[in-house]
Amino acid sequence: MVKRIFSLILSLVFVLSVCTLAYASDRSSHNEALHVAPYKEFSVKDVKRLEPYIYIDNGHYAIDTYEAINAGFDLHLIEYQQTAFDYINAKADAKEIQINNDLSFTTVVVESHKTHHQFDNKAGHWYNCGGGRNTSTTNYWWGYARYACDCETNRMVADFNSCASVAAGAGVLGSYFGFVGALPGGLSSAYWWLLASRLDANNHGRGVYVEMTWILAFDITPQ
Repeated sequence: MVKRIFSLILSLVFVLSVCTLAYASDRSSHNEALHVAPYKEFSVKDVKRLEPYIYIDNGHYAIDTYEAINAGFDLHLIEYQQTAFDYINAKADAKEIQINNDLSFTTVVVESHKTHHQFDNKAGHWYNCGGGRNTSTTNYWWGYARYACDCETNRMVADFNSCASVAAGAGVLGSYFGFVGALPGGLSSAYWWLLASRLDANNHGRGVYVEMTWILAFDITPQ
């Protein structure tokens, strides 16, 4: 009888230990997920679906957070987008950009701030080289988009593949797309190599169409 009671106690201790470890593991995984870069958590489509809850308030971007949450949107997505808006709205206050009523915005070009790519016409006259279209960047509330011809796509692939740091990648991103928001946390140099590989994989000799959100989730499709 004593042995049976002792065995029962050991069994209960074992079960409680397993449950405790599982709970700790689940909490650890959840906490770790909160620190993963947003581009790994959300897609371009996820971000765009917020549009019914985005509006312009006195020349600034704003989100109807209450309605978005009621509609089932992830709170972290809303927070990430609000952080991006805070950055963009600050640029509007500094007169560096102008936010339009159609939810797009335009940058105020300062001659002394032109990039290398603007001087060599890659972001200036937007000439075509090889197959596909080559256009300037259009800025939206959710991010920005542009067509890149075959030659331009190959240049981007080479430049992003050579980026050994986050700062270097951000510089390349700005040279090809112009205005770039604050970089999200959790970003690493591997992100730029991933971007380069997707650009290369979707370029079939006629370039690509790139959509990039402010949280750096991207969607690349062949032209």
